Amino acid sequence: MRRFILLFVLLLAACGTPATVQQPTAVPVSPVVVPTVNDPCSTLALQSYRAAYGDVIGRWNTALIEAGQTQPASLQSAIERLQSISAEFAGLKPPPCAQSAHDATSQSMQQAIGGYQSLMAQQPVGDSLRDAIDLLARAQEAVAALPGTPVPTATTEPTLTPLPTFTPMPTNTPTSTPTPTATPKPRAGVISSRQTQLFETATSTTPIKTLFRGASVQVFELSKGRLHIRTASLDGWVSQGAVQLR
Repeated sequence: MRRFILLFVLLLAACGTPATVQQPTAVPVSPVVVPTVNDPCSTLALQSYRAAYGDVIGRWNTALIEAGQTQPASLQSAIERLQSISAEFAGLKPPPCAQSAHDATSQSMQQAIGGYQSLMAQQPVGDSLRDAIDLLARAQEAVAALPGTPVPTATTEPTLTPLPTFTPMPTNTPTSTPTPTATPKPRAGVISSRQTQLFETATSTTPIKTLFRGASVQVFELSKGRLHIRTASLDGWVSQGAVQLR
């Protein structure tokens, strides 16, 4: 009997026990795909648009000054030049965040063209030309305020140093009596817009000169949304938002 049991144990050891545990199978892991987000104010798109915008607006302002210096009966060629520049501007594709300023610029161009067409036809113009110029100034300020616009560093420009002739008169002399004057004491300022138009009066619609960012000016008074300023050689009025006081 013992021999039989021993033989049975030896047979079990020889045969072994079949494996019953299955090894896990590795599952392939797919790479995670991160969706691309379209930036409506990407630096590259804004740089490209600002460059094209500045080029067109520079030529538009030049053509606008020429139109303002032309007799009404001879405005046809000046109007055609304005229409050509306006059509070129309409072909620009602004980034989404610049669309509002772009539309305002286009509207100001059409309003200015309509004003000069009325002037050539000897029809009432009203404030259409002045309103168009003010609308364009606000649109340019909106473009300049877009993300990534270089901050003006006017203080590093040597031309921004106030001229000695604009230094306020000393008031510490006991014998001097202040003289009443209608002109306010000037304050130093600098043109902060990329460019702005200078007008002869606070209500005139014909610009007499284009001033560029960084130009040093003296500021006197505010009237009808325009500032009375003086440059080294000119005296006139510009849009209120075009000047930064020091």
